[in-house]
Amino acid sequence: MAEPLAGRRVLVTRPEHQAENLCRLLRARDAEPWPCPMLRLAPLPPPSPAWWQGYDWLIFVSANAVRFARGAGLPAGIPAKAAAIGRATAAALEKSGVTVACQAPPPYTSESLLTLPVWDAIGGRRVLIVRGRGGRPKLGEALARRGAGVAYAELYRRLPPDQESVARLRQGLAAGLDAVLVSSGEVLANLIAAAGMRLRELPLVVPGERVAAQARQAGFEDVTVAASALDEAMVAALQRRLIE
Repeated sequence: MAEPLAGRRVLVTRPEHQAENLCRLLRARDAEPWPCPMLRLAPLPPPSPAWWQGYDWLIFVSANAVRFARGAGLPAGIPAKAAAIGRATAAALEKSGVTVACQAPPPYTSESLLTLPVWDAIGGRRVLIVRGRGGRPKLGEALARRGAGVAYAELYRRLPPDQESVARLRQGLAAGLDAVLVSSGEVLANLIAAAGMRLRELPLVVPGERVAAQARQAGFEDVTVAASALDEAMVAALQRRLIE
């Protein structure tokens, strides 16, 4: 069977430092990735010099959270247990010398992390959630309801795409795009702001039902939900969609 991605021009919207592997996977399937970052990240000052101390658990919500934690001085030998939501997050922690005590099961979300038995006995423990500014509250609220003392280390902020990325998006629209990969709701919102209605008829692959609902509400007509936000899952979902 012919490769369904062969010759397809695919818009890749991940932040620049996260797009390389996804583009490589697309090229391996004879697609033409069109990288166009729809989100930028910038560091925020940590809440204190030794911000990681005094907690029983540190929960890292993403590989970006690990990246900025390292930039904010996170050492390898932290006394707290470390939890990761996704596989890429766990790999980033291990690469940094931090042992991962638990990781969310598929589909690698806050909701699936909360299904692990370890959080049933979290009452009285201090938990620090390491994330970007303005992250989703669900994880912290759920742990607080179970009796944990929850705090946040917001170590980076999200910024809209720069003019270079917007210009490249317009070039892609002019050249013709065949599909769009979106990694988060905020990326989707930035993409809509930059492109308007011009992408809504293209096949769109998203990492979960929450982003899918946002896309449909915005008027996207052809939305496919990947098994997770992993690059491999996003590419596999696009392949399935193009075979249909």
